[in-house]
Amino acid sequence: MTDMDFVKQAETGRLVSPKTRERLFYDEDSSKLITQDKTESYSVLNGKVPVMVIDPEWAGEYADSSRQMVNEYMPENCLKIFLRKCVESLREKDFRSVASIEAFNSIFEGDDDDRLFLSVGGGPQRPHPALVNLNIGPFPNVDIIADAHQLPYGDESVDAIYCEAVLEHLQEPKNAIAEMWRVLKPEGRVYAITPFLQAYHGYPYHFQNYTLTGHTYAFESLGFDIVASGPCVGPMNAVVGVISTFMKEYLPKIIGVPLRFIWEMVGLMVLKPFDKLLLKRPNAYVLASTTYLLARKKPVVETDKPLEKA
Repeated sequence: MTDMDFVKQAETGRLVSPKTRERLFYDEDSSKLITQDKTESYSVLNGKVPVMVIDPEWAGEYADSSRQMVNEYMPENCLKIFLRKCVESLREKDFRSVASIEAFNSIFEGDDDDRLFLSVGGGPQRPHPALVNLNIGPFPNVDIIADAHQLPYGDESVDAIYCEAVLEHLQEPKNAIAEMWRVLKPEGRVYAITPFLQAYHGYPYHFQNYTLTGHTYAFESLGFDIVASGPCVGPMNAVVGVISTFMKEYLPKIIGVPLRFIWEMVGLMVLKPFDKLLLKRPNAYVLASTTYLLARKKPVVETDKPLEKA
């Protein structure tokens, strides 16, 4: 994680109340973040992770309602998670388009140590050491517990945002994108990856996927400039994934389990590598598993005031 912990974020006026956006101060005696007038307070788990949700009870129920997410994120399953991620890195990450990888790396360019990089929906992994992981639940590697629809950051306080496999799980994704625009500094960038052709996967809910056109429009319509966009994980990954899910969901286990294992091994070793070629084609987005975009917050330009009549 970046050296900018929650205390420093609060001291610099970046971490604020998600309800009123008032500045917060850390009270060591109570281990809480409080507003100056003491009308609001937010607890800090284990002295490290602020709980920055307006309704903590709802957030806890939301996080707990997805057995899959809880099982995957909890510390007792870390070895299992690590092994699964190793396999996934072979199955997906190594097959991402070169352009999407370059776009991701670009948001961290520069030499200012005081920058704040926010991962909305981050954890339990941290794809870059500078990312501050924000998630709705107290999972491993989560630094701030908060709602993507109500980010606990001040206006124009964040330098860049990373958001992967999150928008499809949000009931109001445009509200979350509007929040990203609000907290980003002028010229700040957001890098987002969202599924297009993937099966339903509830964490705990799955509301929508995005075509490349829909993905870019969601950000453009809220004031972002699209710097780059395109397919991230390609068509062959989409085909392998859909057929694998069909075997899991609809075939009897006695047939489906071994058949799915064989299919995924064939997909991993033989089929998915073809995406390296398919992603170079201009129509790769038509059957892409996921799409990416790199968006820039346009500075607000004040219009000239009309001349007063004499």
